[in-house]
Formats: sequence, C-alpha cells, structure tokens
Amino acid sequence: MDKEAYRIAYLIAGYIRNTLTQNEHQELDEWVNANDHNMKLFEDLTDERNIEANLAMMDKVQSEKSFKQLQESGAFKKTAKRFKIRRVWIAAASVVILIGAFLIYRYSGKSPGRNNDLSMTDSTTLKPGGNRATLTLANGAVIDLTTAKNGLIQDGKDSHVSKLRDGELVYEESDSSNGSLAMHTLSIPVGGQYQLKLPDGTMVWLNAKSSIRYPVAFSGKERRVFVTGETFFEVAKDKTKPFRVVADDVTIEAVGTQFNVNAYSNEPFIATTLVEGSVLVTKGTIENILKPGQQAQLGSDNFQITNADISDVIAWKNDQFKFTKTPIDAIMRQIERWYDADVVYQDSVNLHMNATIDRNVPVTRLLRLLEETNQVHFKIDGKKIIVMK
Repeated sequence: MDKEAYRIAYLIAGYIRNTLTQNEHQELDEWVNANDHNMKLFEDLTDERNIEANLAMMDKVQSEKSFKQLQESGAFKKTAKRFKIRRVWIAAASVVILIGAFLIYRYSGKSPGRNNDLSMTDSTTLKPGGNRATLTLANGAVIDLTTAKNGLIQDGKDSHVSKLRDGELVYEESDSSNGSLAMHTLSIPVGGQYQLKLPDGTMVWLNAKSSIRYPVAFSGKERRVFVTGETFFEVAKDKTKPFRVVADDVTIEAVGTQFNVNAYSNEPFIATTLVEGSVLVTKGTIENILKPGQQAQLGSDNFQITNADISDVIAWKNDQFKFTKTPIDAIMRQIERWYDADVVYQDSVNLHMNATIDRNVPVTRLLRLLEETNQVHFKIDGKKIIVMK
C-alpha cells in the first residue's frame, strides 16, 4: 500500500477520533484542499452513514466477540448530526484507515464523467481570496498592507494609523484641525478583502476589487467618504456630523447605522441595503429613506426600492457565498472577483440557483456544487472558467 495513502487515512482516522495535533490538522487540511476529489474522499470517509456501512462489511471478517463489542458500543446506531464525534468512532477509525488507505491509493485524482475537467485542475491556479490591500497616503506613497508588518504606519508626520493585525487597518481619532485636507485611499485588489476602522470609530468591510477614499480626520460638519466596489458600514453615531457615502452619483447619508453598498461598475445598478437604523439615499433630485431590510437599486435611468434578503447581501462579509434564486451570471461575477478568474460563456445558460458555501473552498468545489443542477457545466483553462450547458 502506498505510504502517502496510508498516512492520509491515518490523519482522517485521527480527525474522527479528535486526536490530531495542530501540525497534523494542517497537513490534513492541505491534502483536503489540494483538489476537489480529495475533498470528496474526505467527506465520504467521514460520513457517518458510510462509516456504518464499512463497519458492517468489516464485521463479516471479525469474530463474534468483536461484533458484540461494536454493537454494544452503538456502532450501528444513527446519529442526528453529521460529523458529530462519538466514542463509537474511535473503534470505527481503524476501519477508516484500512478502507480509506485503499480508496485514496486506488482512486485519488480520478473522477468519471464530464466533471474530470474540474477534478484534474491544478488548484493553485485559482485560489480563494484573502486579506490583501494597498494604502495610498496623502503624499502619493503606496504601502502594500499584505506584506507590511503589524504596527504603526509612518506617513511622514504624526501618524494615527496602524495595521492592527493581518486584514485590519485602524485610525485613531486626531485633533488636527486641517485633517480633512489629508486624504488616504484603501484599495482592495481582485481576490482580496480588508477591514478598516475610520478615525470616528466607524467600521468598514471591503470586498474584492473595491476602494474607499477618506480623510485622516473628520474635522468639518460632515463625515464624507468615497467608495467603489462593495463595502459594508457600521457607522459610529454622531448626530452633529452626518456620515455620507458617495458611490458614483449616489449619496447615502446615515447617523449611526449598518448598511451595505454594492457599486461595482459591471453590476446592473448601485444597490444600498439597510441592515439596521435608517439611511437617506439620494441621486440627483430623487431621494428615499430606507427601512431595515430594504434595498435601493439605482441604475442609469431608474430608482427602485425593494425588499432584500439580508443574509444573501452580507454573506461575503461572513466569508460565505449565499445564493437565493440568484442568476448564474450574477454568481459568476462574484466568482470572478474572489478567485481572480476570467469567465467565458461558451453557451447561453439561463439558470437561477440556491446555494450556501464557504468562500475559502477551492473554486472546483464551488463549481462542482453548481454542476449538481445538471443544467450548467464548467471547464477550467488556466485562469479562465468556461461556462457550458
């Protein structure tokens, strides 16, 4: 038996027993995420129903005494929650090592049918996004926050900005009377995300291919920032200084509230979705006040208020993709931005989907889920994802 296959089976058994060390967990995670087929094998081997079936099969070659011991321990009882670790799985882990090693050795990297285009793809080509951003200072200097060390960031004067930790930039409140003249820009590339705490305490989450331009201090009668792409705001309350977000020709005004702004240039409209509080949305001479759960959709020639599924809208902030009757083209735009991919349509596909999946999975895993409808298929060629019927 291949040593690597046996090693992986041993790690999966340790996962079931909950005895893995941190390094072993990392080793197993790397194997699972290496490709979609590995993930499928892992799911199959840790599925309680499969373990029960394997136990039953192995029991045929065990003694009557062993059989009774497994029965008494509850090996053949179903549990309500998948992956829940019970004492019975300690015994079952040895079965996983035997059967798992064979399956990993025999079938790893092989997958029948049309999906082979996905399972054989080098998963390093299209990786999930992560904490990546650049900070442009008032003097034009650009700092790569992805590689910058944690701590105070020097901007040529008394600095009030720090990289608190990976993925988070924090500004302290400044007493500078002309602070509003100094503007910084936080830019997120394709395949990136970042968090920002503005000098007034407002928290901002930025999705891939987004940016925000803001003063290093809010010293005037308002707090005004400029955004592109997608951002989520938790606005610090200050009734004396309204908080205004400018996205293209749309302005969103709030005092203390939570809302999401989707202003990507390749989306059909700018969408402002209110989670908590209230906001005033203005475009030209038209304005509307939103209530929680409402979304303002502002296109080139329309201004529409609709009810929104909040969990869908802010799923990205919680490291998820969540689709509810979502058109396939809208799904693929999200995939493009998060995996830094180029989507090409070989066929016209008219499909709306429901799905929820973590954003840190390999792209093949996500596409495989979409393929389960049997109404759409994909082929990966380098950074290109080809959409087919």
